[in-house]
Amino acid sequence: MKMEDRGLYVLVIRLKRGKKIKVAKLPETYFSPGCYLYVGRAKRGLKKRLGRHLRKDKKFFWHIDYFLGKAEVMEVWIKLDSLDECRRVSQIRKFLENSAIPQKKFGASDCRCSGHLLYLPEANDLKILWKKLAFERAEIHGI
Repeated sequence: MKMEDRGLYVLVIRLKRGKKIKVAKLPETYFSPGCYLYVGRAKRGLKKRLGRHLRKDKKFFWHIDYFLGKAEVMEVWIKLDSLDECRRVSQIRKFLENSAIPQKKFGASDCRCSGHLLYLPEANDLKILWKKLAFERAEIHGI
C-alpha cells in the first residue's frame, strides 16, 4: 500500500489492566482495561507520525503518548487525504453506542469536541466499523 503524507488515523489500543494515568496537564484518570480507539490526524508526515506513535522510546508530547506508555497498539487504520477527526469521532460514537469518552479533552485540546479517545467495553464490532468508515488497515510493522 502506498502511504500518502496526510490523513486521518485510528489507533486500536489494548490496555491490559485498569490503571490511573496522568496525561500531560489533564487530571489523573482511571482507565478501565479493554479496547480504546484514538482518532488523530496528520496534516503532513502521516507515516512518520504513525511510526512515532508505535515507538516506545520517545519524549511524551501528545496526550496519546502518555496513554501509549501504558498500553499497546493492536491495529492502525488510515484514511488518506481526510482530516476531520472530530466528525469521525462523532460517526464512531453513533455507530458504537456503547462507546464512551474516558477523559474529557483527551487529544482534543485544539477543538471543541469532548475527546478523541474512545473506550469500548466490547470490541466486537471493530471489523464492521473500519469497513463502514472506509478506512484501510496499515501494516504497523512496515510504518
